[in-house]
Amino acid sequence: MPNLHQIKSEQTRERLMDAALEVMETKGIASLSMHEVARIAGMTTGAVQHHFSSKAALMLQIIQRLVQKIDTDDSFWPSPRWSMRRRADHFVHEAWHRLYGQPRFAVAWEAYLAVRADEGIVAHIRAERERINTQLQQRLCGSFPEWASAPGVAARCQLVLSCLRGLGVVAPFSSPAAIDQQLQQLSLLLQSFSSEVTP
Repeated sequence: MPNLHQIKSEQTRERLMDAALEVMETKGIASLSMHEVARIAGMTTGAVQHHFSSKAALMLQIIQRLVQKIDTDDSFWPSPRWSMRRRADHFVHEAWHRLYGQPRFAVAWEAYLAVRADEGIVAHIRAERERINTQLQQRLCGSFPEWASAPGVAARCQLVLSCLRGLGVVAPFSSPAAIDQQLQQLSLLLQSFSSEVTP
C-alpha cells in the first residue's frame, strides 16, 4: 500500500508528464526543456530534475505509462476463446486507437529520436523498452495461446509491435485510409501466424 509521500510523488510525476506533452503538442519538441516543463506545471526546474534526469527519461515514462494502462485493462486484450479473426481484429483496433495511433505516441518517439546519439540514454531506453516489450509479449501470448509454443514467437510479437510503432510514427504524414488498409493487413498477418502453428 503506497504511503502519502509516494502518492504525492506519483501525482507530481503525472503532472510533469502532462506538462511535457502540452509543450511538445503546442510548441514542438524544439521548445521542450526542463525549464519550460516546470513553467507549464507551475513548479521549479529542480523539481522536474528530481523526478526525471533528462528529456528522454521523461518521454520514456510517458510511453511506459500508456503501455501500463493497457496492460492492466482487460477490455484491451481479446479473449483466447474468441475466433482468431475476431481476436486479431480486436487487438489491432484497440492497440491503434488506444496507444499507437495517439498523437502523444508520435510526440514521445520524436523525443527518443532527438537523443539517439547519446549512448548512455539510448542504453537506458533500450533496457526499459525491453522490459515493456516482455510485458506486451506475455499478454499477447495470453490472448493468442497458439503462439506460445511456436518457434520464433518473440520475433513474431516484436514484428507486430514494430509495425504498430512504425505506423504511429508515420501517421501524421499518412492518410487515414492508408493507415486503415495497413491495419487490416496487420490483422491478416496475425491470423496467418496461427495457421502456421503445428497442432
